[in-house]
Amino acid sequence: MRFYNREREMESLRKALELSRSRLVVVTITGRRRVGKTRLVREFFEREGVDYLDFFIPVKSEKLILEDFSREIRIKLGYSPRFGTFSEMFEYLEVANVGTIFFDEFQNVLRVNPAIVFDLQRFIDRNRDKPLLIILSGSYLGMMRKLLMSRKAPLYGRSTIFIGLQPLRPKWVFTMLDDLGINEPTQQVEFYGIFGGIPKYYELMEVFEADNPLDFITDAIKYSTILSAEGEGLLMDEFGKAYRTYFSILDAIASGKNRLVEIANAVGMKPGSITKYLEALEDYYGIITRERPLLGGRRSRYVISDYFLNFWFSMIEPNRRHIEAGDFETLRKNLRRKFPEFFGRVFERVMLDLLHDLNGKLITFDNIGPQWGRNYEVDLVAVNREENTATFIEAKWKTNVDGPREIGRLIAKARNVPWGGEKRYLLIARDFRKECADCITIGEVLEHLKP
Repeated sequence: MRFYNREREMESLRKALELSRSRLVVVTITGRRRVGKTRLVREFFEREGVDYLDFFIPVKSEKLILEDFSREIRIKLGYSPRFGTFSEMFEYLEVANVGTIFFDEFQNVLRVNPAIVFDLQRFIDRNRDKPLLIILSGSYLGMMRKLLMSRKAPLYGRSTIFIGLQPLRPKWVFTMLDDLGINEPTQQVEFYGIFGGIPKYYELMEVFEADNPLDFITDAIKYSTILSAEGEGLLMDEFGKAYRTYFSILDAIASGKNRLVEIANAVGMKPGSITKYLEALEDYYGIITRERPLLGGRRSRYVISDYFLNFWFSMIEPNRRHIEAGDFETLRKNLRRKFPEFFGRVFERVMLDLLHDLNGKLITFDNIGPQWGRNYEVDLVAVNREENTATFIEAKWKTNVDGPREIGRLIAKARNVPWGGEKRYLLIARDFRKECADCITIGEVLEHLKP
């Protein structure tokens, strides 16, 4: 699969490479597993024609890792001694002709030998004036923060440039899907609502072909564990001993328990005790989002902001016994039966992402988000403070929608919203039985994404 976008991150790496010609530069890259950190670095080196030492850190013995690293040095530099410790390796690199070093999955040093971090710290401090570029890439945000970002971290203050790699924006995902031969707007939106902007999942589509997302997922689960084990594996690696508590919280949120008290009751904890876990999931790990009504309101709710984790907990985890039994036809039937209800909830968030990309094209706004109160809920409200307007948006994952009737319902709900400016309305659906001036299909929305 070809490489998509990441131009801003590429420019940051070019700046780092330029600076490293006269001094030591450390670049830290973090991001969710499968988001494309390794591909970004290797694509950059290939484009720039940079020779580098490629050190991948697996979870295995320090001795075996050092053997791998010695082999890499020998291949790239022509010679390498055997190393008994990481300290010995760094001492050798100080006198070797090295310009660029890439440590991939760097967070794993905490599991191999935490002392390695201090060896690297000393290496960096001893060589600050040398022309050298070091890139540290890591998947698990909690571990990377322990190593680099908290004030007590061994490598705190050593990074020159920090890149937090985010999922691809929708326009790049839809370009990718076009290239993969998925051109029908409904299927494109469904794929995005399941996988979000994580490139690695779409690479599977080059291996497991299917006419629709659910058949693709069933076949991928049947012949590979990458999807079926992804959710649990990601959480176990990230949360360690606290895995079960975080798993239970995410499972509760995926089942529709979105309020603090509801989540606490579902996992058998007191609301005051569960708050720290919710805050960690939101602020520290970026897996959930605490939503608040855009135009005011006291009640907040939690949603899983990671698209695939949301799908995994909602659709794959409940079918685990069928997967383990190899009953893939029942899995397929269950996915088909429950998917319309699941995606009806997800479609609102997909439209939120799309409208952010289309700000200034389809509508123009300063802020956008859901709005709800005691007796009503509006999917999205887009506020333009300069024009003193608010566009009330309903996103319906349905066909044959009666546009005028649904607009009338939207207008009625908007009367409950505390907004004193001009009110506008927009209804988005798969297609309409009766159209209206404020109605638009998802296909028409995607047309606005095209250059």
